[in-house]
Amino acid sequence: MKFALHELRDKTSLDLTYDFTKEIEDVSDMLTIEPAHILCDLRFVSGELLMNLTVEVNMELACAKTLKPVSYHMSFSDEIIFGDSNDADYPLSDPLELTDIIFGYIVSEKPYTIYHPDAKDILFEKEKSPHPAFADLDKIVKK
Repeated sequence: MKFALHELRDKTSLDLTYDFTKEIEDVSDMLTIEPAHILCDLRFVSGELLMNLTVEVNMELACAKTLKPVSYHMSFSDEIIFGDSNDADYPLSDPLELTDIIFGYIVSEKPYTIYHPDAKDILFEKEKSPHPAFADLDKIVKK
């Protein structure tokens, strides 16, 4: 998603759909991703571009325990400032490349761990029984 700055100066918003399938190849817990719906409200102020970004996307993530696919709907909004000031998030370059920036937000906003409904009963270690000398103490503690 590259945009020339002269194209953006005439617009107040963008309504885009972008497929990040190629980008998820290097992200091991993202199994599939549907095309993302991206809305951008644009304003040029004092030589900077202020972009209010809203992204909605459906994806399948790998369960942290079973690696089974788990459907996940993501929706987030953020304001991004392109420019040269200290408040700017990114430099204002021509052309403006948004693919990596938006994908970075998607990766950082997805849950760190997600569980499939079948994963709730899975334990990797058996619960250890206490040493016989402490068995009575364990009964008191578990009350």
